[in-house]
Amino acid sequence: MRQLFLIRHASPVIQPGTPPREWPLSERGIEEAQALAKVAQSWELAAIYTSSEAKARSTGLIIADALGLFANVADGFDELRMPDWIGNADEFNDAVRAILEDGPNAPRGSEPVQHAAARFADGIELVAQGEFPAAVVSHGRVLTAWLAQAIGLDDAYQTWRTMPMPGWACVDLDAPRLGFITPFS
Repeated sequence: MRQLFLIRHASPVIQPGTPPREWPLSERGIEEAQALAKVAQSWELAAIYTSSEAKARSTGLIIADALGLFANVADGFDELRMPDWIGNADEFNDAVRAILEDGPNAPRGSEPVQHAAARFADGIELVAQGEFPAAVVSHGRVLTAWLAQAIGLDDAYQTWRTMPMPGWACVDLDAPRLGFITPFS
């Protein structure tokens, strides 16, 4: 059994004038990542992979450092791209719903959900060639896009909405049908 832990990054400092990919972890996010590193000690990880985006990379580095591991950075785990900052929470949620449902109301210039899922799947292929158990530190939208394609989700948007930050789940890459060993918590 090849256990893969999927981790949503810890809480960032939201900086509307800065691209989200550059947002650092907040003080709370650093504490969250440190707490998650303590949880991850029981996973006996052999490898950690992270998105190249600051908030996920920092989360992964905190966990890797606590476990004495190197954090491998892979662009395939970067967030599903949206063109513009959406400051209104309701409008942001509506945009994410439209993207995840691959609807016609998805914001113009957003990365198509199938492209994001395929990009993430390519990253998983790289991970699959390495040591296990392994962890991937990434982002809510792209994790949801991949999970919707890989295991099928009844409601991708609801999965995204309820995925904690930080949060983690575990899947078995060798299972006949990919599914959660442990759902997001």
